[in-house]
Amino acid sequence: MTCESLPATWQCSDSELFIRFSDVFVPRREEQISAMCDLLNDLAAPRILDLCSGHGQLSEAYLRRKPDAHVTLLDRSPEMLASADQRLKAFRGRYELMLASIEERAWRKRSSYDAVMTSLAVHHLDAEGKRALYRDIREMLTPGGVFAMTDLVEAAGPGTRQLAADHWAEAVRRASLEQFGSDEAEKIFEQTEWNYYRLPHPDPVDKPSSIAEQLDWLREAGFANADVVWMYAGHAIFTATREAIE
Repeated sequence: MTCESLPATWQCSDSELFIRFSDVFVPRREEQISAMCDLLNDLAAPRILDLCSGHGQLSEAYLRRKPDAHVTLLDRSPEMLASADQRLKAFRGRYELMLASIEERAWRKRSSYDAVMTSLAVHHLDAEGKRALYRDIREMLTPGGVFAMTDLVEAAGPGTRQLAADHWAEAVRRASLEQFGSDEAEKIFEQTEWNYYRLPHPDPVDKPSSIAEQLDWLREAGFANADVVWMYAGHAIFTATREAIE
């Protein structure tokens, strides 16, 4: 939930909630960020688009790891971008901010990014929205460019849905105790119904797709080496590349 999908569902209080509790609400957050950075580690002097960047946690980790990197942070929340700007002030000159939503098309013009990375945003798009996004991202990448994505994925059946829900809830319980010394964050996680896999009805904002669908759509868009490299509690990390020679 780092990038607003519907204006009525993403308010200032939601941004504040995520900024305060994201390290708890996102299971194994540090592990996810490290894996995402690993996927982009071999790029030389990379120019990166951080799509739905939120408050800049992933961008910060990558800028620290790659001193020659330049990152464009795109998000539709001015509050999130302001928070990211403060977080990244030590890296001034190596990043820029772009106010736009994931659904918009204006920012998807042909570009020359060496990688596009995104965390917990694409599941706000429906199936056709995801397919169009993957096609556009591929066209924005330089030959050999990398797409790396962390996102919620739809469970294949009730058993795996229950497992994802339970693992997510347990991860939040542990992280709340570790980071806050109490169940404060766990209670808010439950009160706000953040655990998608516990919802008894379809959600108007969260629209995850299955792993199989995502991989098919990435290949359909022309990506090579589409794969899943990490998964836990219904959260998966995907990677795909644009062929170096076409």
